[in-house]
Amino acid sequence: MLVTTARYGNNMALDDPKRARYLEFLARCDQAFRPFAPIDLPEFFAGRIRHIRDLETELGAPGRQVALFGERGVGKTSLAKLAYFFLRRNEEQTHFVRCERTSTFDTIFRDVLASAGVELALNGVESDRERHGALGLGALGTVGIGASRRVRQSFRRIVAGQGITPRMLLDQFADAEGLIIVDEYDRVSDEETHTRVAELLKHFSDAASKTKIMLVGVAETLSQLIGEHESLSRSLAQIRLDRMSNEELTEIVHKGEGHLEAIVKGTIANRIVGLADGFPYCVHLICRHAAHVAADQLLAGVGDRVVIAEDEYVQGLHAALRNAEHTLSERYAQAVITTRRPSEEFTLVLWGIALSDKRDVQVKDISKNMAFFTGEEPRPGSFNWNLGELSSDKRANVLTKVREGYYKFTDPIMRPYVRSLMELENVVYRGKQWEFPFMQKGV
Repeated sequence: MLVTTARYGNNMALDDPKRARYLEFLARCDQAFRPFAPIDLPEFFAGRIRHIRDLETELGAPGRQVALFGERGVGKTSLAKLAYFFLRRNEEQTHFVRCERTSTFDTIFRDVLASAGVELALNGVESDRERHGALGLGALGTVGIGASRRVRQSFRRIVAGQGITPRMLLDQFADAEGLIIVDEYDRVSDEETHTRVAELLKHFSDAASKTKIMLVGVAETLSQLIGEHESLSRSLAQIRLDRMSNEELTEIVHKGEGHLEAIVKGTIANRIVGLADGFPYCVHLICRHAAHVAADQLLAGVGDRVVIAEDEYVQGLHAALRNAEHTLSERYAQAVITTRRPSEEFTLVLWGIALSDKRDVQVKDISKNMAFFTGEEPRPGSFNWNLGELSSDKRANVLTKVREGYYKFTDPIMRPYVRSLMELENVVYRGKQWEFPFMQKGV
């Protein structure tokens, strides 16, 4: 019955000081390395100095709002969640909402109002969802920024007409030094919502509202995110978040290393950065799993500080691939597996594309890169059929034909995923016989 006599596989009691230190290390690890959630504490945020300055400049200008966009996995939500801190705005006046496929203008800004402690009643009649207040709103009551944000218990009630209007929102927010952040706006497919959001942005800009609006989402261009609204060209600043530099990615590793009071040995940090291909998600994923493997040293009582060396790196990389976004492993398997086993031809084509530093890869370069693995360069035309298949539904559309003779990974994060598979094959089965060029770019 005594808890202290419970045993784990390592035969340690729950009150064992080694296990307490181990669990405390894991908790700190999950603060520093967060592949599955945005960074919400400023001390763990790395890089993006130029983009932070752009936010300061643009949102400091009267009448200016911001659209923050870029590829998925580059850290847009982390920057957006900490924007209040970098811009020195009150966290309590920062309202963060996340869109869904079914989101409309009214549902988005009803959530914003709820975050601000406003209970909305349309035509004087409260809906069931609104009547529950802070305790029953679910996501509505917890849309604050960061782990320290308190759920509001008191709501002030306003009565509206048929829906939420720009005038109503201006009345609520214009005089507060706040932020309204609408994340994953790319998921909104309702064209009327895009039109009404454009109108809202213009109203806030024309009124020189002190509360600023940030739209955040996955997109290559501004029009891809918000639609064709030329009237916003002066009031809406565009900030594109590109992939991180090697220096910025290395900062993530070293900040985590310092927080954990661990040692990342030799070239391990450079190798992790080389695999990440500019995506902080990948650095966080590999570092988290390598650190979890290294934590076993605390249970064994080995040394004064946890060390992440070759073995921890390899085991961590293996675990990272197992725990990466399931869509990556599923699409890769669908792309390469034929009759229940991987096809060498499909695998080599994908590896040949992953080896290139260019996002749009020419067929002749794929051929040269394939020779890196086989020692023999195939004729470019000999794998055209494979390229066509890999660009089809049958092979999960893992590739996209950009133009004649050029292909790219449809999902940008597929390239670091494939590179990680190549690295694991190299260190586990080939004894590091391959010298990948992208692994020589670490800092």
